[in-house]
Amino acid sequence: FIQSCKNSTQIVGSSGGTSKQILKKSTVNGQVVTESSGIPLDSALVFISSSSISQVTYTNSQGKYTFQIELGSTTTFSITTSKSNYVNDTTNITVTYGNDYNAPLIKLAQINTGTTPSGNPKSIYLISQSASSIGVKESGSIETARLTFEVQDSVGNPIDIDHSVDVYFYLGSSPGGGESIEPTVIRTNTLGKASVNLTSGTKAGAVQIIAKINFGGETIISKPVSISIHGGLPDLNHFSLSAESINFPGYDIYGLKDKITVYVGDKYGNPVKPQTAVYFTTTGGIIEGSALTNNLGTGTVSLLSAAPKPDDSILGPGFARITASTANENLNTILTQGIILFSGTPRIIVIPSTFDIPNGGSQQFNYTISDENGNPLAKGTSITVTVDGTSVGSQGNLSVTLPDTQDRAWTKFNFMVFDNVDTVNVASPVSISILTTGPNGSAIKTFSGISR
Repeated sequence: FIQSCKNSTQIVGSSGGTSKQILKKSTVNGQVVTESSGIPLDSALVFISSSSISQVTYTNSQGKYTFQIELGSTTTFSITTSKSNYVNDTTNITVTYGNDYNAPLIKLAQINTGTTPSGNPKSIYLISQSASSIGVKESGSIETARLTFEVQDSVGNPIDIDHSVDVYFYLGSSPGGGESIEPTVIRTNTLGKASVNLTSGTKAGAVQIIAKINFGGETIISKPVSISIHGGLPDLNHFSLSAESINFPGYDIYGLKDKITVYVGDKYGNPVKPQTAVYFTTTGGIIEGSALTNNLGTGTVSLLSAAPKPDDSILGPGFARITASTANENLNTILTQGIILFSGTPRIIVIPSTFDIPNGGSQQFNYTISDENGNPLAKGTSITVTVDGTSVGSQGNLSVTLPDTQDRAWTKFNFMVFDNVDTVNVASPVSISILTTGPNGSAIKTFSGISR
């Protein structure tokens, strides 16, 4: 509020005497906008006048103007506003003596530059939108987008005010998370335009907005306009990690890569907004430091086999802990972890390693194939047991292919060699070999005995 100040001037009466009239300053403030969109008008000429006062100014970039005037009494003014390609506006105001005044909002209508009036509406299409994507509720992103449609006549001209129609808006396909549009119906302005606001709900996905006109028994519908609603900020209950291989042969072989992927969702279960940063650390080897999520809320980095060799305090040598971290909506750090096995070179142990199978009898063999830390070998490792001898047969774990596993149960195997029923008790040599090949390397164990 601006305090008014006093000035005085002398007025000479007809009798030759004098009297004093007190002048007080008043401030007149106002704003000029476009009638169709409400956008402030810059550089509009504003002229204020009364029987004794006249001033001219121009609006600023916010469409605002100010006059400082001196009054000796309450006075009525005329405010005339003009701008090229707009219809002039004249507004009358009364400024009370000694007080400031906020003028009513002035709305200038744009002049239709066409030489002839428009025809009846024939089509409607989108001419602008404030955003191509918005965020779900409480996501920290923009949650509302404004779309403006234009209605045209048969020759492609925007319809004028004399042909204005109601435009109805409705949703096509949508995520169903409470997203809404406002208004659902609005009349076209002097430029044939109508605008609608889309506000997101709690689910991410694509939303279709459709505009419709009913005129002369005909329904005119716009092409569906799609806007993406993306997710919010990370939530601990929707933060997880996986690996391309939970067992890769990186304990003794350096330079191998394993892909680590995080899956990040918001509190509603939507993928987080794209480009959310996630950071990574490892207790073994080397890992890329960070990744940015994509539209599905996933981000992937490479884990590289290198020093240091992992040695977990609980699980032992070969096991590394991969930690991914990011920030939630409260700016607190949230974590998720995964365990990766760096498996080493193959080792084979078989019991017994010597044997004498009686006539018509059998012998069971238990064998272990693991790395130097007793951990299973990597996915794709093949194990083959070969038994050579006369009058013998074999069964059991003779051919095995390992899955992607950290379970030490996949290091323990067995098979049986049996002497075919024979009436002659003759000692015959039997040779057995156990061969393993795969990503970790190769190893073979050969031993022999007799069968009677």
